Amino acid sequence: MHADLLILALAVVFAVAYRVLFRELPRERWQFVASLPLAKNSDGSWRGLNLTFYGLFTGLAGGLGVATFIVLTGASRVPLAIALGLTAGVLAICLPAAKIIASVVEKNRHGFTVGGASFIGILLAPLLLWGADAIARATWQTALPIMPLLAAMAIAYVLGEGVGRLACISFGCCYGKPVHLAPRWAKRCFGRLNHVFLGKTKKIAFAGDMEAVRVVPIQAVTCVLHTALALLCTSLFFHGLYAAAFALALVGSQLWRVYSEFLRADYRGGSRRFSAYQSMALLAAGYGVLISLLLPATTAAAPSLVAGLEALWRPGVILSLQLITLGMFFFSGTSTITTGELRFGLAPDWRGQAGCHPEPTKDPAPATESSV
Repeated sequence: MHADLLILALAVVFAVAYRVLFRELPRERWQFVASLPLAKNSDGSWRGLNLTFYGLFTGLAGGLGVATFIVLTGASRVPLAIALGLTAGVLAICLPAAKIIASVVEKNRHGFTVGGASFIGILLAPLLLWGADAIARATWQTALPIMPLLAAMAIAYVLGEGVGRLACISFGCCYGKPVHLAPRWAKRCFGRLNHVFLGKTKKIAFAGDMEAVRVVPIQAVTCVLHTALALLCTSLFFHGLYAAAFALALVGSQLWRVYSEFLRADYRGGSRRFSAYQSMALLAAGYGVLISLLLPATTAAAPSLVAGLEALWRPGVILSLQLITLGMFFFSGTSTITTGELRFGLAPDWRGQAGCHPEPTKDPAPATESSV
């Protein structure tokens, strides 16, 4: 009951935040969060390194996904060391894979792909879990609850990808088709609820030549559907329905990826009709179903929300989440596709500010008897 109330409260928070962010992020000002001066140019300006909202939202999504995984594994009484070790292993593999697969499939050395990274993570997750189970048997003389762990991984991934789509809105990547070219049902649904991206440095502008064009808000739809799916599966998890939570989270998210890409206009590798990432998603969905069927039935204790929150509310865990968020921010938010030029100067009214020292004036005339 307490878990369902928390999930309901989170749903309200997400709904309010998404309503605001979906409206603001397509605007030009919401692409760069900061620019760091690197070297001075001959004309007195500085060459800047741009840090993007893409990286900020990616980092927040990653931190939120890991936090979700820790809560769910803690609720299932999985040792914290195992949970953190699995997190480190997945991130160490999937973060480089996101860039490598984008370079191979899309021929884009500047980009990242969540679809490719998640495909690698889904393939390797059972192997990592079996390795962790062997360590737990040798160290703590107890077997790990494999199905709850798989369900926790799937839910954390779906929630992280859902929130991470905010990054795509801020950069204007993963963009949808123009509304007038969309299927009939999409024209009716998105005739008024659409995205209009502004800014020459948005990807939809320089790669798709569709600045200021009404497009299907596919990033926002994916954001909402994945977040709702993650919250629903979290409720199933806390009711002890681990297999249902795992299957629904994994298969649901991958089948949506297959369909949603028919509404996208950006190049996704492979043929125009069926992209490489759609093939990966189908394979991942089938692989997930196969793994769930092959795993032996195990009994696990009823999950405890209190135990999960206690696992999260520790100084070491909080510090680790901060480091993961910052690491993902700088890894994905350091822009290599845009440039920056910075100029610095003094404000026109600086002399009147407190603490400033005005330029010295000429000494007054020597005093005389008449002036004393």
